[in-house]
Amino acid sequence: MAAAPAQASHYPDRFTIEGSGYGHGVGMPQYGAYEMAREGATGVAILKHYYAGARAPYTTTPARISVQVFGPDPNGNPRYGDDASSTKVTVTGGAWRLRGPGGVTLAKGAGPETFTASTVDNKIRVAVDGKRYTGGPLRIHWSGTTYWRQDGAPAIADVAGAHGTYRHGRLTLTAKRGVPNIVNDLLLNTEYLYGVAEMPSSWGLSGGKRALRAQAMTARSYAMAHDTRRKICRCHVVDDVRDQNFTGWKKENEGNNGYYGKVWVRAVDKTTRGVREARVLRYQGAPVVAHYFSSSGGRTANSEEVWSAVIPYERSRKDPYSLRAPGNSYSSWTRTLTQQAARDLFGLYNVATIEVTRTWASGQVRTLRATQPNGKTATLTGKSDQMRAWLGRATTHGSLPAAWIRSIDPS
Repeated sequence: MAAAPAQASHYPDRFTIEGSGYGHGVGMPQYGAYEMAREGATGVAILKHYYAGARAPYTTTPARISVQVFGPDPNGNPRYGDDASSTKVTVTGGAWRLRGPGGVTLAKGAGPETFTASTVDNKIRVAVDGKRYTGGPLRIHWSGTTYWRQDGAPAIADVAGAHGTYRHGRLTLTAKRGVPNIVNDLLLNTEYLYGVAEMPSSWGLSGGKRALRAQAMTARSYAMAHDTRRKICRCHVVDDVRDQNFTGWKKENEGNNGYYGKVWVRAVDKTTRGVREARVLRYQGAPVVAHYFSSSGGRTANSEEVWSAVIPYERSRKDPYSLRAPGNSYSSWTRTLTQQAARDLFGLYNVATIEVTRTWASGQVRTLRATQPNGKTATLTGKSDQMRAWLGRATTHGSLPAAWIRSIDPS
């Protein structure tokens, strides 16, 4: 005889998920680095703690890097897609020029100017000063850069649809997949790193300046590990979380009169000896693709517990620092899971309890077990990032900060 359906009183309307941490858990937790610095650790010591067996010696580096700031996704990822079919580039504060193939100057001027970039027959087209120029690559230069009039007025370039502004380098424009592809060509050790917006500059004013240096070294190492230009974008890296968040002048000049930006710039400068020599995070002699994230729930993760590949320098490390770092709003958090969402997630008629029955070495969830009022159970098992995604989508919030889960209680 089939069991009678459980009564409503036998199961809760919802569950409260309690957890900690933010991010995937692999590599350096930024809040952990911040607290280690506050407790006296050097930037190199921070990196040695979070990246097993890695070192950060002064190393010969490439002089320049190319960063895509507008254009098609170089990996063909539909999650990101391509940018718009046209955009505008505005230069303010100084002189400008447009150059064509062979370094020929096509147009130049002083004062504010707007360039309209589009494509025709998969060729780049730029309209400026009443004329149109087609074919490429085309390059926009502005004064006060290493490319042109270095001692001139420091101009700023703005690209509509990009999330940064650009004080340094030049913009190279080509056409890719029917849209403008715009790349900022920069000095790696200084100009690029000055614009990497991955850690709050203000931390340098509250005991965290060595954490900023650690961040600068990891960002440089990540960039060096991508030393081959990608064909689609003619770039080494893109300017967002697909690689590293690069906002250019916005980061370097943040705060009143660039007050916070100067703190970050000083931290970067402490890790370099010039255009071709700087501290680089290395493992067995090679620059590493240094992953990092916001904060852990007490211990970082082995790479294969989150994704698939075993990365020898990204091993699970103790991290009490993230949890006691000041200002870390993700040291503790809650999310809500409704009864209906729990039913759908586990494929049960009703759910009375949900338990974490197995964890990975980091403490992140590996297996969840749900139980019906009549004792029937169902489990959900996976890599921690997959578990985070599955459970997160089911919450009323639509996401989960991390997979460090302390409890899931009826509420």
